[in-house]
Formats: sequence, C-alpha cells, structure tokens
Amino acid sequence: EEINKRPDEYWTRVMDIARKNKLPRVLRCSTIMGRAETDELSAAQILYPCMQCADIFFLKADICQLGMDQRKVNMLAREYCDDVRPKIKNKPIILSHHMMPGLKQGQEKMSKSNPESAIF
Repeated sequence: EEINKRPDEYWTRVMDIARKNKLPRVLRCSTIMGRAETDELSAAQILYPCMQCADIFFLKADICQLGMDQRKVNMLAREYCDDVRPKIKNKPIILSHHMMPGLKQGQEKMSKSNPESAIF
C-alpha cells in the first residue's frame, strides 16, 4: 500500500541499487529466496534482492531485525550507503538471528505475509 502511494520514490531507489551493483553481487543475495547462486533465475527473482534492499530505505528503518537468511541483503543495503551520492551516513544496523517460529501450531517460521503468525 505504501509503495503504491509513492511509487516513483520506491522504484527509483530499486533501480539505483540495481545500477550500482554488479550481477554477481546481486546473485549472492538470491539465497534469501531459498535459491542457490547457480540456479536459473527469472528476471523478477534477480530484481527481488534490490527490492528488498530498497524496502529498508523506503521504510526508513534504522535497525533491520531479520533472520540469518537475510544477511546478504542487509549487507547490500549497508554497502549501498557508501555507493550512493551523497553518501548515507547512518547505515542501517543489522540484527540477524535464527528463524523465529511462527505463532501458529507447527509453523516453522514467522512470516509477515501471515499477520496471524507474526508480531509487528
């Protein structure tokens, strides 16, 4: 919903992140989707790490508390702070942890896409 209110701001950031990074660097982040760097990926899957990185800045997150599987994207965001002009002085703080179990019975991990299983 927020992205739809300010699409120019969001997609400009996504494309800037994509422009400032080489394909191998973005592919290293593909593990966030349970993929290997060597898997055959669609263009959307390649763009997804740039979108997730842009989310951090779009939401103005000072602290990124995410699972260990998200570390590569979080580091991409921190590296981007040095690549963008003017530099972003306050890099997001990364707090990585192992997957948190969902709140529903038998759910392996918490997911923001299921509001009944997560804490916001």
